[in-house]
Amino acid sequence: MKNCYCLLILLFSISLQAQTFEVVPILDNGNPDKHLNIVIMGDGYLETEQDNFLATAQEISNYLFSISPWNEYKNYFNVFAIKVISTQSGVKHANTASDCSSYFTEVSNPTNYFGTKFDGFGIHRLTVVTSNVKVANVLSANFPNYDLVFIVGNSNQYGGSGGSYAVFTADEASSEIAAHEIGHTFARLADEYYAGDQYFQEKINMTQQTDPNLVKWKNWLTEETNIGIEPYCCGGNSALWFKPVSGQCKMEQLNLPYCAVCKEGIVERIHTLVNPIETYTPDNTTVLNVNSDALEFALTSLIRPIPNTLEVQWQLDGTLVTNTENYTLNPATLSEGNHILSVGVTDNTAMVRTDNHATVHINTVTWNLLKSNLGLQSEVHENSIALKMYPNPVGEVLNFNLDLQTAAKISMDITDANGKIVRQISERMAKAGVSDISINMNDLTAGVYIAVLKLDGASYPQKFVKK
Repeated sequence: MKNCYCLLILLFSISLQAQTFEVVPILDNGNPDKHLNIVIMGDGYLETEQDNFLATAQEISNYLFSISPWNEYKNYFNVFAIKVISTQSGVKHANTASDCSSYFTEVSNPTNYFGTKFDGFGIHRLTVVTSNVKVANVLSANFPNYDLVFIVGNSNQYGGSGGSYAVFTADEASSEIAAHEIGHTFARLADEYYAGDQYFQEKINMTQQTDPNLVKWKNWLTEETNIGIEPYCCGGNSALWFKPVSGQCKMEQLNLPYCAVCKEGIVERIHTLVNPIETYTPDNTTVLNVNSDALEFALTSLIRPIPNTLEVQWQLDGTLVTNTENYTLNPATLSEGNHILSVGVTDNTAMVRTDNHATVHINTVTWNLLKSNLGLQSEVHENSIALKMYPNPVGEVLNFNLDLQTAAKISMDITDANGKIVRQISERMAKAGVSDISINMNDLTAGVYIAVLKLDGASYPQKFVKK
C-alpha cells in the first residue's frame, strides 16, 4: 500500500522545463519501490555551499533515525539529498510579520530557487516556499518516487512549517524542527501548543472528546503511561480542545520525545504505507513436479523493525503450519484438487495498542495450488489488509472496516469461548478498497468472543468483549 505524496500542482508543472541536479544517497536501505523515500532539498544554497547543505541533510537524517519511533523503523526508509543550486544565498525576509521584532528585523530578498521565506501568513517563524511549481518540477525531474519531502532554507535563523512538505531553516535546531514538522507532514499530527483557533480539528492527538471510554487514545489511559486528557492553553477556544499530555511531547516543545499517542500515529502511518514483505519464492505462476522432492516456499527478504517485532504465520488450507520465514511442502501429502497456502506478516510492536479501537495491518502472499496428474500448479498473488473492529467492548452492533489492496474472497465466523459458532457471514467476494460489515450482537450473552476473518482461505482471529 505504498503511496507517494504527489503534489497536485505537479499536473500543472510538467509543461515547464525541468532542471536536473545531483542526487546524493544519505541512507540507502534498498529498492525505492519497497521503501519510504525521504527527499531533502536545499534552498538558498550556492553551488559553492552544497557541502554545507549535504552536511545539514546528513545531520537531519542521523538525528531523525536516532529517536523513537523512527529508529525502530529505520530499515523502512531511504533518504536522498538533491543539490538544488540557487542564484543567491539565503532565505527571504520582508520583515512584515507582527512578531518580527521578537526574532530579527533584517530585511533580505535573495533570488533563491524555491522562494523560501520567513513571515509566512503573518507569523515570522513560519518559513514557507513560494514556488510550489518549482518544487514539483524538481521532484519530477530528479526523484519522482519520493514519499516525503524536506526543504532546508539556508539561514541560521529559526523557522519552519508543515504541510505537503516540511520546510525549515538550517538553524542549530534544524534536526529538532525536522522531527517536529515531519510529525505534521507524515503522520498528520497536530501541534500540542496553542497556535490559533484555525488549527483546531479532530486529529490523532487533538480532540474535543473528554470521556475516557470514548477518547481516541483510550488504549493509553493506563497507570503505566503518562497519557491523560489534557486541556490546551491558552487563548481563543483552547479550553474546548484536549491533547494526550502537557509539556511532555515533541509536538508541543522541541527537545522532548514524542508522546506514546504520537508514536503510535507515526507507526500506524508506516504500517499503512510499507509492506514488509520485500521478496518471496516461488514468485510467479508455475507448474511444479508433483513427484519431486519437497518444495520450498519462503519469504526471502523482509523489512524488519529494530528490534524485529514481525510475526509470520503460514497456513495451509486454513490450518496454521509454521511461524518461521519458510515452509517446506511435500506434494505427496496433498490430495488432488485445490489447496491454498498463505503466509501473513503482522507487526506486534508495543508502540501500537490494537485492543479496542485500532487497525490491524496484515500483509499476505497466497499461493493457489492445484494438484492433478499433470503436476502441482501454483498461482501466486499478494495482498495488504487493514482490519478495524469496533467498538470493543460491544453492545448491540459490532462493526468491521476492511481495506484491501486487491479483491479477495472473505467470510467470517463469530465464536464463543468454547469455539461454538454463534454468528456467520458466508463467503463473498470483497472488492479492492474499503468495505464495511456490521453484525448484530444484541441477543448474545456477555462474555469474550472471537471474530475469525477468513481471507482467501487463511484465518485471522480478533478477540472482543460483549457487554
